Amino acid sequence: MTSKKIQIIGIMGALVLSVFLGYFSQDINKIGKVAAYSQIEREPSVVEQEVISTLSSPMNIKKIYDKDQLIGIITDEKRLTNLLEDVYDKEYKEAFPDTQLGYVDDIYISEELTYNQYEDKDQEIFEYVYKKELIAIEVPKIEFSNGHTIFVKNVSDFNNARETFIKSYINEEIYDLLRNNKKVPRLKSYGEQIIDFKVNESIVVSKGYASIENIYLDEVEILNYLSFGKEPEYKSYTVQEYDTVQGIAVLNKLSVNQLLSINKEKLKDDNQILIPGTELNVTEFNSPFNVIVTKERRVEEVIHPDEPIIQKDPSLKEGLTRIEVKEEKGLKDTVYEDVYVNDEPLESNVVSSKVVKEPVREVVKVGTYVEPRIGSGSFAWPMSNARMICGWYCYPGHQAVDIQSRSNRGYGPIYASDRGYIASAGFESSRGYYVIINHNNGFSTYYYHMDGPAYLPVGSTVRRGEQIGYVGMTGRTTAPHVHFEIRYNGVRQNPCNYIGC
Repeated sequence: MTSKKIQIIGIMGALVLSVFLGYFSQDINKIGKVAAYSQIEREPSVVEQEVISTLSSPMNIKKIYDKDQLIGIITDEKRLTNLLEDVYDKEYKEAFPDTQLGYVDDIYISEELTYNQYEDKDQEIFEYVYKKELIAIEVPKIEFSNGHTIFVKNVSDFNNARETFIKSYINEEIYDLLRNNKKVPRLKSYGEQIIDFKVNESIVVSKGYASIENIYLDEVEILNYLSFGKEPEYKSYTVQEYDTVQGIAVLNKLSVNQLLSINKEKLKDDNQILIPGTELNVTEFNSPFNVIVTKERRVEEVIHPDEPIIQKDPSLKEGLTRIEVKEEKGLKDTVYEDVYVNDEPLESNVVSSKVVKEPVREVVKVGTYVEPRIGSGSFAWPMSNARMICGWYCYPGHQAVDIQSRSNRGYGPIYASDRGYIASAGFESSRGYYVIINHNNGFSTYYYHMDGPAYLPVGSTVRRGEQIGYVGMTGRTTAPHVHFEIRYNGVRQNPCNYIGC
């Protein structure tokens, strides 16, 4: 063999060796990277799973999480589905037919690439989900336009509960009439009636998953939610001697309608005589629904004449008076539309008003002048367009009437019921801010629970209808109103005998 041939064979051998070494070193490098990746990828999980092999190329895996906590890595998702179906057939199918199981909202499954092949722990993963009650049932999902969401077993139960809730504010006859797009005939005599209603919130019904403890299972549970909201603090009241339906409602921040609606088995109407010892539900309403009811109210209103015309009469001694023309109250026929939200007054508007009798202004002859601090003895309501929410003795010891505006959720100006002077004003823990007017004829009137100090200082002369304050919530009270008393020679009188209730 010549030296040239030997040289060629050597070169060829070197080339083969270099190719082999290059390929082998790439493979070693690749295995090192895979091993490093497999260590970086691993994260703590509830169900511990060992890596049983490392792959040369990545594969898809599915991880199941509870919020941000990894539960485990799924080997066969179909197997978990079969396990869900088995639980459904054994535990839920009878109570929840024609549906399926899934997971609560906090459970999610993500898909990733990995070089690791993990132990099969599907059974343990499912057992963890089952024991932690992370399984959910597909049921109707009710979404309110105000953001509230609930899950119910049956949509029909929700519809029935919703109708029952609405009927706690509107009688069935009017409800059926308005639901059929018919109009309520207008009042031809004095009284009040509902002429329209609407529910402010709309709903959307879809399918969703919820655990069984978060599903409202029947009409009663749904009605309780619509009335009192989620997780209410239920409250009861034991009827005492002389209690009235109106008084119990006021003292527990409920309307009469609300009190009647949640005690249907025990209360039939607001004039019912109550038996002491009866237990009543007085849980405060906190509904996701706002039922807006419009009422027509036709009333005969008194028109008080202007202040008397004072005419000097030199034939009379100073301080003596003679009535030349006697004051006569006028009358007007007024129709209002009052709007309520869940029985709370929202606004009140005059639809029509017709004077049926003109008032007669009093003419008084005086020696020199009429003492303006002497009252006329004719008393006006201390608020305009108002209503009485608690009458004389509506609960034991209540020797007054509680009056609130029919608009602005009960708040409004307070006016002097007759002329006189401010005898006292200030603040006390039970009265709140108050005013006492002395009418210099044996009568005094009392006004409690104003929102702040009296508008006039003590000693000021006031005329009938002059504003002396504004309704508030000071003192011992459960709703905005003015506590109004009339006293004669210090003895409390029933105001309704003087102002007409």
